[in-house]
Amino acid sequence: MRLSKKLSRIGIGFLILVAAVLVVRAVLNFTEGRALARAFAALEAKGMPLTAQDLARPCPDEDNAGRLWRAFENLMTLPGRRPQDPGRPSPGEKSDRSEAAEAGRLIGRSWLDFTAGKPLDPADKAALKDVLLKNAKAFELVATMGDKPCFLYRDPSRSLTESLLPNAAMMIQATKLMFFSALIGAEDGDVDGAIARLITGLKFTPLVAQEGTLIAFLISVADTNILSRCIGEVFRGRAVEDGDLVRLMSVQDPGPWRERLAAAFRGERVTLIETGGDLLKAGLGDLGSVYEGTSFWQMLGLWIIRPLLKKDMRQALPVFDRRASLAAVPYYQNRVELRAWDQQKRPWYGYLSKFFIGDAEAAFMKVAQIEAIMLANRAGLACRLYKSRTGAYPVGLEELVPGLLNEVPVDPFTGKPFVYRREGEGFIVYSLGSNQKDDGGRSTYMITQLVMEKDDDWTWKEEK
Repeated sequence: MRLSKKLSRIGIGFLILVAAVLVVRAVLNFTEGRALARAFAALEAKGMPLTAQDLARPCPDEDNAGRLWRAFENLMTLPGRRPQDPGRPSPGEKSDRSEAAEAGRLIGRSWLDFTAGKPLDPADKAALKDVLLKNAKAFELVATMGDKPCFLYRDPSRSLTESLLPNAAMMIQATKLMFFSALIGAEDGDVDGAIARLITGLKFTPLVAQEGTLIAFLISVADTNILSRCIGEVFRGRAVEDGDLVRLMSVQDPGPWRERLAAAFRGERVTLIETGGDLLKAGLGDLGSVYEGTSFWQMLGLWIIRPLLKKDMRQALPVFDRRASLAAVPYYQNRVELRAWDQQKRPWYGYLSKFFIGDAEAAFMKVAQIEAIMLANRAGLACRLYKSRTGAYPVGLEELVPGLLNEVPVDPFTGKPFVYRREGEGFIVYSLGSNQKDDGGRSTYMITQLVMEKDDDWTWKEEK
C-alpha cells in the first residue's frame, strides 16, 4: 500500500509539474504572440515588406530580365543546369552533363591561372573559344537582359522559402566565361568587341540584386566583381577611344551598392518571417513536414518552445533595420561595430536568429571590395582620359576633379584617399584592401577576399 501511495503521489506530482509547464507555456505563448504581432504592425506602419509579395518590385514580363535568364540557363552547357528528369537522365542528358563538367573544369583551371598572373594556356584558350562558340546563342540573350529595367526570377506569389533562385554556380561560371570572351577578344585585336561584351555583362549583373534576397545580392556582387576586376586586365596598355573609356566608367558606379545591401537585409528579414511563420503555424502533428525526419520527441520539444521561437523572432526583427542603416555608411566607419556584433553570443533557443543573422562583416566587406575595385577602375580610366586630353598623366588625383571625377576617391577600407603616384612613364592607383596595409599595389587574388595577412591592394596600373 505504501508503495502504491508513493507511486500515486509521484504520478500526481508529475501531472502537476506537466500542468504547470503547460500553463507557463500558454502564458508565454500568448504574451510573446501579442508582442510579435505588435512588432509586425510597427514594421507594416513603416512600409517595410513582410512577405515575398511585398518584397517584389513591379516587374512586367516584357521588362523582366529574370525570364530571359531562365532561357539562358536552359541553353547553356555549363555545370549547374537543372536536368529535366533528375532521377532518370536520358543518354543525351548524360552527354550534356559530361560536356558541362568538362567546361566547368576548363573555366576553373583558366580562372586560377588568371588570378595567379599566368597567361592563358594556348590549348585552354582554344578550348574556351570552342565553349564560347557552342554557347553563342545563350550569350546573345545577355545583351537583351542588360537593357531590361528589372530582374525577378522567382514567383512573387510564393514564399521565399519555396522559391527557386537563379542558379548561382551557373551564373558565376557564365560570368567568368564572359570575362574570358572579352580577354581573348582583346588579345586577338578585337578591343571594340571586348568593350561591348564587358559593358553588356556589367549592365546585367547588378540587376540580379533586384531579386530582393541576400543570396541574390551576393551572387550579383560576385559576378560584378569578376567583370570589374577584369577591366584593367583587358584594357591596360591597349589603345582605347575616349568615348569607350567614358562608357567603361559609366558601368563602374559604386554608389548604388550600399542601398542594394540594405535592400538585401530587408529581404533576409522576410525570409526569417516566412520561415518562422511556417514553424508557428504548424501543429504538433505537422512539424514533421517542416523538419523532415524529426522524431516525436524533437517535434514535442519544438512545440513546447514555440513561445521562445516567437521571442527569438521578435528580437531578431530590429537587427535587420540596424544592418540596413549601417549599409548606408562606408565600411571603415562601421567595421568595429560589425566585428563586435559577430562576437556576440546568441541565446540557446535562437534557432532562427542563428541561421538568418550570420556574420555581419562579410557582406559589408564584399561591398567595400566592389567599391574599391570600381573606384580604382574609375580613377585609372579617368587618368587615361586626362592624358588623352592633356598629353600627360596627372601629378595627383585632385587634378581629375571636377572635370573627370566628382571627388578624389576615398578608400572604403581606410577612409583615406586612394594611393596614387607616377611611376616612370606610367602611374599606379590603388586601395589598401582588407588588411589596410600598403602592399605597393600588389594583389593576391582569391575567389573571395578575406581578411588575411596577404597582399590585397585593389589596383589600376599603367606602364606608359
